[in-house]
Amino acid sequence: MQQQTLFRISLIIALIGIFFLLVLANVQKPKQVKIEEIDDKMADKKVTIQGEIYKVEDKQDFQILSVSDMTGVIDITCNCKEKIEKDQKIIAIGTIKKSKYGLEILADKIIRI
Repeated sequence: MQQQTLFRISLIIALIGIFFLLVLANVQKPKQVKIEEIDDKMADKKVTIQGEIYKVEDKQDFQILSVSDMTGVIDITCNCKEKIEKDQKIIAIGTIKKSKYGLEILADKIIRI
């Protein structure tokens, strides 16, 4: 009887812990960085950048946005639902990836500002 009670308490605490981690993972925002700070060591890390789009390439299923800030330029690949245009200022949240052309960001979210 006492073992069943301990098991139930342990299970409840574990479930609460997992729930708390899921909530924390969804609420925590990635660190905002300047484009010049992005390097190979940051591959596969989530970041937030802010900049202005200076070129848009429309592909069949996605767009490649070339974005600049005062420190550098980077390409952002996104599956944007709405039309994104040149000269818009954006905040991009995504994961840094290495491609054959260099570092790029795979966008999870694009916010026009």
